[in-house]
Amino acid sequence: MEKILLIVDDSKEIIEVVSNILEELFDKVVSANSVEEAKNRLQNNQFSFIVLDINLVGHNGAEVVKYLVDHPENLNNGCPVLILSGIINNQFIEKFGSRFAAVVMKPFNHQTLLETVRAILGGKITQVTSLELPEIPCILPFPIPQLEQKVKGVMEQVKKNAKLKQLFGELTVDRSGDNFMLTHIGMLINISTGICNKLEWTTDKTLEKFVYAAYLHDMAISDRSDLAKFKGNIYDLEMLKTKLSPQDYKLLFDHSNLAAKKIEMLPEIPPDVAMIVRQHHELPNEKGYPAKLSFNKITPLSSVFIVAHDLTHYILDNPQWTMKDYLLKVKTKFKGAHFARILSGLGDMR
Repeated sequence: MEKILLIVDDSKEIIEVVSNILEELFDKVVSANSVEEAKNRLQNNQFSFIVLDINLVGHNGAEVVKYLVDHPENLNNGCPVLILSGIINNQFIEKFGSRFAAVVMKPFNHQTLLETVRAILGGKITQVTSLELPEIPCILPFPIPQLEQKVKGVMEQVKKNAKLKQLFGELTVDRSGDNFMLTHIGMLINISTGICNKLEWTTDKTLEKFVYAAYLHDMAISDRSDLAKFKGNIYDLEMLKTKLSPQDYKLLFDHSNLAAKKIEMLPEIPPDVAMIVRQHHELPNEKGYPAKLSFNKITPLSSVFIVAHDLTHYILDNPQWTMKDYLLKVKTKFKGAHFARILSGLGDMR
């Protein structure tokens, strides 16, 4: 029997990308740009697999799932359905969970999508379960009293909010035995909080902002530790163009904006978090990315996070690190009043 894939998405670009990724697994690829077009396709064809976007212009892609549920005589009942969307929640999973095989969140990693569909076709994935939050310890270097308890308090609040839990549930921080993202996030919480303590920014609201930023800043590449480990400036990134695929280069260049856009959609997340995330690869010498900002356009909270992010990478790359060596290395890298005060505070911390 011919293996046919149906892609339902209102973006022609997404349809083309998904088709290129998955075409090796199927004999034929068919697309639909709307719910009505998808229903027509389902009435007149028998598919082997369906990739479905939930957030379609003017409609909810869940109508396609409901159509199959309401029409058990349809030849496509039992066909595996993968949800490819940036909007999904536990209520949807509970209502329709038995009707689809997996969820891949936008923005998505191409290899992850391919491997997921291949696993479903091979019978290795059968049903989606509830979204779970990753548990991440706060890693030293700085002893901060009751930090882990405070972070757990923030995460308990996240678990009580369906939209926040959904967003955090997109994190895939521990794939293939690589613990880089786990360690990176935990150390980043510790260092950014430690800097804030030295600056006497010690309110729970400030801590909350850095917990959110640490967890979510790399959410668009959380399953790509190879990309997350990049630590250069815009010119170093340009030099990677020949080594990365165009898709991976674009993803790395724009991952901070992708994450910030999702954060901005949720008023439950504290103010400033989206800006911290958007600016976390900027540098005061206008050599950061994606916006190449000057020091006077980088916010004070972003400045703390940028230095904490840089120091986290330095510690992970240099097990025998010392603060003295680090400060010597970055004294010409971080210019401006905000950064000078942060580096001064770091000098007193170890």
